[in-house]
Amino acid sequence: MRFFILASMLLMIISPSQSLAAQKLSNVGIHIFSATYSPTNSQIKGIIWYPTSAETHKRVFGPYKLEVAEDGMIEAGKHPLVVISHGSRGSHMGHRDTAIYLANRGYMVVSLLHPKNNFLDDSAGRTRDNWINRPQHVSTVLDWILKNTAYAHSIDDKRISIIGHSTGGYTALALVGGLPDMSGITAYCEDQNDATRFCGIYDSFDLKRQRVLSSTQRNKKDPLGYFRDTRIKAAVLMAPVGVLFRDKTSLLNVTVPVLIFRAEKDDILLYPCHADAIKRKLPLQSKCIVVKKAGHYSFLAPFPKDRKTIVGAPAEDPYGFDRIAFHKEMNEEIVKFLTDSLGH
Repeated sequence: MRFFILASMLLMIISPSQSLAAQKLSNVGIHIFSATYSPTNSQIKGIIWYPTSAETHKRVFGPYKLEVAEDGMIEAGKHPLVVISHGSRGSHMGHRDTAIYLANRGYMVVSLLHPKNNFLDDSAGRTRDNWINRPQHVSTVLDWILKNTAYAHSIDDKRISIIGHSTGGYTALALVGGLPDMSGITAYCEDQNDATRFCGIYDSFDLKRQRVLSSTQRNKKDPLGYFRDTRIKAAVLMAPVGVLFRDKTSLLNVTVPVLIFRAEKDDILLYPCHADAIKRKLPLQSKCIVVKKAGHYSFLAPFPKDRKTIVGAPAEDPYGFDRIAFHKEMNEEIVKFLTDSLGH
């Protein structure tokens, strides 16, 4: 078990000429979908990205211009399926470059918009229910697409994986067997004395109230449930929230390959309490890439120049970091990991 350091954003761990130069890339088709999450009667909206031979056209989705074939026919064959879970207050378009990169190379990708924890509606973002509902959103979408006759025949259900950023990283880890516990947030924010941005973003009213209780009560375990979805065979975690897996036994049930990206200059999820803590607890060989100079939001797709000021922090990177160059490396590393783990 060792850490792989990305020493420069201008050098690639594996040269693309070695693995992709001879590969014929598919066009990208998209379909806008909606699935019902029964416990809260919420609509889970999102996008399916997939390989197609259909002619593409420029389409505008909010501030984004994409070259895609909307509702074009899916290329024949069985394709690996990847689910993308965005971070708190994020978007199903937040990792669009990764979705497109994967679809170009024969993957089907589902990027969902987590109800009430997204850029349009974050009304559940600081609640206990949000940590419970998020993994179940993903399983609901998997149920929906694997039963949908328009897509099921094109999916290789033995090669399903998940990519998650930040809270989406928590979501992915819970789905592959992690046992999350809310007391981890309580203890972490108590230890940090609310000095981190994480506690300002994720520390709910209930947790703040709990910290006035006695030490015995405060340290009592508060498990959220067991959300493992055995259909998911590999996970990629980008700057994952790790403190809900504080207990040393919390990840013993994770039996699938895991790739972790940690941002060296993450000022929200501070070293070593998140990505590194996850890496140490995983029972299987896993890979952690420390991305030099990267910030917490550096894993989001680059924003159009005219949107950066409006978007603010999610569009910003630490000085000297090239998000565009890094994403070329990151996306190739993800495909290599998924190919090595699941085959393609």
